[in-house]
Amino acid sequence: MIDVQPTLTIGIASHGQRVFNLTPDTMVPAPGQDYLICVQGLDATDFARAEAMFARPDITLFAVQGAGAARNRNAAMTQAKGEILLFADDDLMLLTRHYAALRDAFANDPTLDFTCGQVNEPEGKPRKRYSAPDQPATRFNVGKVGTPELAIRLKRVRAKGVRFDEGFGAGAPIWLGDEYIFLCDALRAGLRGKHIDLSLAVHPATSSGDASTDESFLMRKRVIQRALGPLAWPARLAFALRHRKRFADWRSVLTFLLP
Repeated sequence: MIDVQPTLTIGIASHGQRVFNLTPDTMVPAPGQDYLICVQGLDATDFARAEAMFARPDITLFAVQGAGAARNRNAAMTQAKGEILLFADDDLMLLTRHYAALRDAFANDPTLDFTCGQVNEPEGKPRKRYSAPDQPATRFNVGKVGTPELAIRLKRVRAKGVRFDEGFGAGAPIWLGDEYIFLCDALRAGLRGKHIDLSLAVHPATSSGDASTDESFLMRKRVIQRALGPLAWPARLAFALRHRKRFADWRSVLTFLLP
């Protein structure tokens, strides 16, 4: 039996002139649902123009100071009004018809603190191989979760003080791994999540997490160390074995594995 649906905020990260690629008609209104657009790098004149463009009671535009995707996500967590926050980006096509089911997932399980959903390719296929539905989230099965696949129960996450590490993610010196670190921190704090078979958006772009260069593997090494601490080395070994064909040569593998 479904309890009362929790309210939902869709936190859309944007930057600069990209905010004008968003259109209010794609943000389908629904009772108990609102949209929060967190935009970085926009001057006062363009911000006022964007505010006029999104002049709707259920859409809020918020100016985020500073750079980095993690800072944008933290701003969304601070500013969101809904009980549930679903992260999104300005280059996504939002699958708003599935938002009621997302809210039901939290209503049906009061112990649930976050969900790891799915994002599709333009032709409708899942963008990656996802974990089985209803599988509990662990530090060892959330490594591929992208932020737009993530929804959180805000009050509990805030209470635990879990935030995105602004030293990681797009726009930061280590330009990937912010969502993995966030989820590992959440699990370490005692929060509970699970994987759900629910497509939340369509995303045609290639993710920074898909890169296979020596630089990207050094970044992953730093991410794994930050996320897992004492468990980092066995996790790096497992990653190297699983993805050995993606490394340029054996020297790259050794660099990844050695302290």
